[in-house]
Amino acid sequence: MSYMPRALQALFVLGALAALCGVATAAEPERPDFTGLWESYRGASQERGSGFGGRRADLPLTDEGERLVEEYRELEGPARLNGATYCASYGVPSMMSLPGSYPIEFIQKPDQLTIIFEVNNETRRIYIGERQLPPEQRLPSRQGYSAGHWDGDVLVVETSALLDGQDQPAQPYSDQATINERFSLDQDANGTNVLTWEATIIDPIYYTEPVATRRQYQPYDGFIIPYGCQDELWYELLDVRREQLEAGEAVDARMSDIYEAREAAE
Repeated sequence: MSYMPRALQALFVLGALAALCGVATAAEPERPDFTGLWESYRGASQERGSGFGGRRADLPLTDEGERLVEEYRELEGPARLNGATYCASYGVPSMMSLPGSYPIEFIQKPDQLTIIFEVNNETRRIYIGERQLPPEQRLPSRQGYSAGHWDGDVLVVETSALLDGQDQPAQPYSDQATINERFSLDQDANGTNVLTWEATIIDPIYYTEPVATRRQYQPYDGFIIPYGCQDELWYELLDVRREQLEAGEAVDARMSDIYEAREAAE
């Protein structure tokens, strides 16, 4: 009886394992990488992005939804008050549908997709896979909590734990809403990468049926620049306090004083 030398046996086993690993790797679908800077896609017509012209006319509003929309119209007044004027986050879906004048950045890792909108550096994080924060520990925010998983080459995301979005300009919603999103990557006829974002809002308070919206992006050849709308107000407050200090007065100016001064000047 002949025996295979130990060294040859080891090589045979390693080769078999490598072959098996290769089969397993080949079976896994290739994930698109959304990493990069993006702007509004110019190769096709887009849905109205900002919504500051008013809410969409085709929204299937419930009676309560109609009441809340009319209530907000009275709250915003003729000046069309919006949260962004006071440095509030746009939230979802607005921060996803606005990029046009301002770029948006995607940073992708295997377990997380980070999205940064240039305006006020608004940031959201999509957690991918099994490692998720327990529902009872998810703090409501204007971006919500986003849990994602891959469906082939499409990233599917469920966003919940949202704060009331009555002021979302195009598609308002309540704090009971859930937003289902899909991110995909393709190329157009000219070979330009096109990132497509699709979202469906499900809200029993505002809507009688799901409301869909869609946005496409193309690569942006530029840079994200610092944008913090509180910075200017902060320096104005420091200037006023400096004036108080130099005048030998109590240094007690508050941010509300800055707001009042701005409103008086308008």
